[in-house]
Amino acid sequence: MVLVLIGIAIAILIVVILIIKASKTPSRDVLGINLHCMKCGIKTSGSKCPKCEKDTKSFGV
Repeated sequence: MVLVLIGIAIAILIVVILIIKASKTPSRDVLGINLHCMKCGIKTSGSKCPKCEKDTKSFGV
């Protein structure tokens, strides 16, 4: 019986944490994808940055 009560308490705690996280997440944020490049700040809509991608070296490939 004690284990059931501990399980219920842990489940309630997890649900409360998820509700708090969901309320703090912006409504425009989709699955946590960054819509801007971390290096230059250009809007990329989740794809690779065209500016920063050109700067990377691909070893002639």
